[in-house]
Amino acid sequence: MRGTILVIDPEKQEGIISTTDGRYHFTFDELKTSPIEVVQGAEVDFIIDGENAKEIYVIEVPCKIPYYEDQPTGFKALFSAQGCFTRWQYWKVTLLSLLIYFIYFMSFGFITSGIDSGDFSEGLLTFWGILGVFLILPIAYINIVTSIKRFHDINLSGWFYLLNLIPYIGGLIVLIMNGFLPSVKEGNRFCRHQK
Repeated sequence: MRGTILVIDPEKQEGIISTTDGRYHFTFDELKTSPIEVVQGAEVDFIIDGENAKEIYVIEVPCKIPYYEDQPTGFKALFSAQGCFTRWQYWKVTLLSLLIYFIYFMSFGFITSGIDSGDFSEGLLTFWGILGVFLILPIAYINIVTSIKRFHDINLSGWFYLLNLIPYIGGLIVLIMNGFLPSVKEGNRFCRHQK
């Protein structure tokens, strides 16, 4: 029979499964899958033994993070490493960031080139440096978060971002993985569809 875990008490190691036919008590001793997967709302398959559930298998664990199609995509989503970003979302953030970096550093170059010619204001240079701190650091953080979310979309841990630390080729590996590998929807452990 199939049902949904209605209540769970990890301290007592027991719970209640709800079905269309009624409710059944169970203990963790009857679990045939990892107790970590036993959470409220999980779908289970089990055998009825009177008012108790026996031989319990977890079929699907509810995911608190909806798949990227249902996730918020606003400004707030850029600062959270939970969830997934598609290739298109990854490229939008990456290319926009590169454009901002390019404009900032070109402008900074024009400002500092005036040092030799005398058309230079120290106050302007200070302002541009402070602007850089408040502009470049948040964008760098957003890029890291975007890359982590893209790794989640291909069903890999965000720790794969550390591949960037490999000298010379690390950044290229991360770019290829994030920019070109397709989304993994079936069995994605980071962003499954909610039912």
